[in-house]
Amino acid sequence: MWVGAILEVTPGFNLAKCDPAGIVAPMLARLSLSVLVFWIAARAAVGQENAFTYQGRLTTAGVPATGEHDLRIALFDAEVAGTQVGPTLTNLAVTLTDGYFLTELDFGAKAFTGGRRWLELGVRRTGGAGFVALAPRQIIGASPYALFAVTPAGPRGEVGPSGPAGPQGVPGPQGPVGPQGDQGPAGPPGPAGEGGAGNAWALTGNAGTSPDTHFLGTTDNTALVVRAANQQVLRLEGQLSGVRWIGGRGNTIEPTSTNSAVLFGRGNSIGIAAPETTIAGGLDNDIERDQRSSFIGGGARNLIRADNQHAVIVGGRDNGIGTNSVISLVVGGGENRIAHNVDGGVMVGGFRNDILGSNNPNRREIAPILIGGSDNEIGRESNWATILGGDNNRIGTNSASAVILGGTNNLVADNSGHSLAAGRRSRVNHQGCFIWSDSQNASFATAGVNTFNIRAAGGIHVNADTSQFFGSTTRQMLNLWGESYGIGVQSSTFYSRTDDTGTFSWFRGGSHVNTANAPGTGGVEMMRLTSAGLRVNGTFVSASDRHRKERVSPVDPESVLARVAALPLAEWSYREDPGTRHLGPMAQDFHAAFALGEDDRHIAMVDADGVALAAIQGLHRKLEAQERELKGRDERIGRLETELAELRGLVQAALAASK
Repeated sequence: MWVGAILEVTPGFNLAKCDPAGIVAPMLARLSLSVLVFWIAARAAVGQENAFTYQGRLTTAGVPATGEHDLRIALFDAEVAGTQVGPTLTNLAVTLTDGYFLTELDFGAKAFTGGRRWLELGVRRTGGAGFVALAPRQIIGASPYALFAVTPAGPRGEVGPSGPAGPQGVPGPQGPVGPQGDQGPAGPPGPAGEGGAGNAWALTGNAGTSPDTHFLGTTDNTALVVRAANQQVLRLEGQLSGVRWIGGRGNTIEPTSTNSAVLFGRGNSIGIAAPETTIAGGLDNDIERDQRSSFIGGGARNLIRADNQHAVIVGGRDNGIGTNSVISLVVGGGENRIAHNVDGGVMVGGFRNDILGSNNPNRREIAPILIGGSDNEIGRESNWATILGGDNNRIGTNSASAVILGGTNNLVADNSGHSLAAGRRSRVNHQGCFIWSDSQNASFATAGVNTFNIRAAGGIHVNADTSQFFGSTTRQMLNLWGESYGIGVQSSTFYSRTDDTGTFSWFRGGSHVNTANAPGTGGVEMMRLTSAGLRVNGTFVSASDRHRKERVSPVDPESVLARVAALPLAEWSYREDPGTRHLGPMAQDFHAAFALGEDDRHIAMVDADGVALAAIQGLHRKLEAQERELKGRDERIGRLETELAELRGLVQAALAASK
């Protein structure tokens, strides 16, 4: 008996299975089932099974669907909500011709007990990811209740000729539902089958076989199916382009995905044009279309999206690798996600971790790594970034080569690449930073670009045999009490800095006290430098004690003066201080003239002072000699002037006498 109904439905899309981690954008164009005609045919009322036949028509965007589709059917006692009756049926690889299909349903002997029933359907293309739920539910006609209304009545007699049709009666009230009848006795055994061929495989094994000519399989284009308990447990398909291995229950591989395998499990699928892919087992795992050599090891509801190469999910549940994310790996855990356009991404275990992919399919995220932990995230355009465990850690956008070494609630902000963070509530807000924060429940942020930042309330301890080196760049290397007090190196200068009112003291022994220039108990102030001058042990002392000297020899001041007179002098500036002018000799000329000091590149002040003193002595002696020489010259001139005056007088007297 056939009962029909016509309905108009526009189904929505159920992503619960195909996108547990939120990877999937709309997967396919919206599926529209514009007209679905279904028929329910009850089998013979007496001695029948619990199954009945379901027929319908499926169209997509007004065009009848064709090919193989999978159906998921559940029975409910209400049109909306209600309680499910019996199991959920999954009928795989149902063939559609011009949109029409026919399939068998069996919800068990107790599914129809007199109350009203509705069917809820889902559909997907065989090998696709996720069922499309169709709405609304469809009410069941009267035919399946033939299963409920009759009880066994012995063997059926021959069918007589049909009688004339009687007048249509008025429907009466529905009577009470009677109990289900007992199952009839089993029929007699059938006749024995034909004898086996002489070259058949024996149940107890075979001997004398050759692998070249003896095999278990088919020689035509028919698949080899292995059953257990009359259920298919393995299907082997062979074609010129490759083979497919389909094990377990309800697993599918698209025909164009050659040399691929689903070994075990249930509800797993490999999509179109995905050769050399494998699903080892598990439940409802999917490898989508257009990829090669991808692998899912097991687990449940794991998904490798389309357009991938060599992507791997080892196991776990609800993990995903997005579109165009080649050579990426997810190793277990739950709800972990490598999103779209990621090359070489690695996710190892943990829970609810994310590696965000690029929004631009022409730009790839390169080799981000996230290992364990929970609720961690690596942002977009952060190539080679790494999070090693912990929880609630995040590397932001455009932060390449950033690393978070575990811990809790650490953040590398956007545009803060080449940084490393660890501890608790570290905040990297600049590029090129290292930050480590202790267990305090408070945020600790980097101070600037390329800074080393540590928060350690218990102090910083360095091993006793460890030396510290600060490189060869001139700078204020230690900043004490802000930057007003510090120690640093300028060009050829080591300095200690204080503020405008500060002094510099050098203590021997003692301990720290917060009193200016006080060495503390047992300490001695060795030196103090203030704006008024320098004091060493209370006064300025030059180390020039005769008893600290040796190889003492006299000098010739005139000779030193002569060499000073010949010494080249010039005005010049130090290269490190081009704005300041100086006057004096070059160290090479000074060393050549006097052979003093350690080398010809420096002039010691004691040597410069000694040369100056010797030259002064030589000049003094020379001036004295010149003074003596001038004094004698003056005496001679005086005598000559006297003689000249006397001669002038005699000449005048002689002239006067001659007149």
